[in-house]
Amino acid sequence: MIIIPLDRKLDWHNFPVVTFGIILINILCYFVWQSGDDGRYLQAIDYYGESGLGDIEWKYYLNYKSQHATAELEPLPDKPDTYLQYSLIVRDDGFMKKLLSDQVVTPDNTEYPDWKKKRKQFNQLLAKVVYINWGLRTALPRWDSILGHMFLHGGIMHLLGNMIFLLAVGFLVEGAIGHAAFLICYLLVGSGSAGFDFVFRANDFTPSIGASGAVAGLMGMYTVLYWKKRIRFFYFVFVYFDYVSLPAIALLPLWIGNEVFYILAYPDSNVNYFAHLGGLLTGALVAAVIRLLHFPVSQEKDEPNQAAEDFSQRFEWAQSLCDRLEYRRALPVLSELHAEQPENIPVMVLLHEAARIDAQGDVFHRVSQRLLSRPVVDSADKQLRKEIFRTYFKHARPGPRLNRLLVCDLLDWFIGIGAYREAELLAKGIAKKHWQCEQLSEMLYRLADLAEEHGELRKSELYRGAAASPPG
Repeated sequence: MIIIPLDRKLDWHNFPVVTFGIILINILCYFVWQSGDDGRYLQAIDYYGESGLGDIEWKYYLNYKSQHATAELEPLPDKPDTYLQYSLIVRDDGFMKKLLSDQVVTPDNTEYPDWKKKRKQFNQLLAKVVYINWGLRTALPRWDSILGHMFLHGGIMHLLGNMIFLLAVGFLVEGAIGHAAFLICYLLVGSGSAGFDFVFRANDFTPSIGASGAVAGLMGMYTVLYWKKRIRFFYFVFVYFDYVSLPAIALLPLWIGNEVFYILAYPDSNVNYFAHLGGLLTGALVAAVIRLLHFPVSQEKDEPNQAAEDFSQRFEWAQSLCDRLEYRRALPVLSELHAEQPENIPVMVLLHEAARIDAQGDVFHRVSQRLLSRPVVDSADKQLRKEIFRTYFKHARPGPRLNRLLVCDLLDWFIGIGAYREAELLAKGIAKKHWQCEQLSEMLYRLADLAEEHGELRKSELYRGAAASPPG
């Protein structure tokens, strides 16, 4: 599942220099510092095979596995290729720990001097591989790798994915807490994500690299810093995607749940979901401390502009739902927007459209009454009133709920613009309820003229008769 906040556009007046600086450093690290890593790694693996070191360690590894065999253990090949040979060995943390501490090939073993020399040469070759030397290996901890691993990546797609999320969330957090604080927090949450490796992936010889732990930390910070502010975000689940508007803090359990799911569902994955989870929790904790210390958060100072932007985003989202005829999902959002801005005409019109799914509900009747009672000042208002009237009288259940004064005003107005069918509906309603309107007789005479213009002479006579003796 992919969840990306789309809170606001990039603010060029408060340019996120640190976010773009970190992105640039990551790009340079990959294309400059890490360039040639594939060749250096292949050189090390070639030496591992050609020197005979692989054969020595594989022999001991087979013996080690036979001593620790379980019923579930898949049989190992007697002579795999060099790359697979090394991959299987280095991923077995228990064996590697014993091997590098001279507990497998022991000093009293005749092969020990030869193995020790070749292993030292192999380690020196591996140290030239940037992502191995600077990657986070909890079995071989170094303080500089805790920072260094955040700026290394295993491929272009790995880099691109992390940089997209860093840009999407980084400039929001940087804009909220400032440039210097953002840089400190980025390094802090990235280190916090690494801490989860030491807890849940202790004694791991496989290097962990990537900015995803630090980016996850920014995501955790974002949810707590923006707290109850409603934000619009894009989500993608398998083949389904959509936009949703929720309070920012609601994203935190969603993101945490997503990482926990992947940890449980794919325990052998090459993706370090523990680092993601650690980053999220560390980021949330750091942001909570910032709030407790009342550190200035600029998004709170810019509330009027952000409120307007937030309102616009929610309206656009509701509009997209209505375009797809997903009225039930749009209705609560539009009701909320209407409560915030009760005189907003586009919101009322869209709410009227969505509320039609419940033609008996109070919302449909109430918003229809509001729209029909608005003053008409131009041709657009005129056309809107006619459309709302027709829709309301067609769909309202069990029937329209208009008060006497509004019905009389609408009758006079529709007669005035020559809208005979609409005026006729209103006249029937007045007659049915025996309502009395000011100047009703005059309106009935005018309605009779309209009926005559439409060739309905019998109805014209009936209206003239009613005008001569209106209900008292």
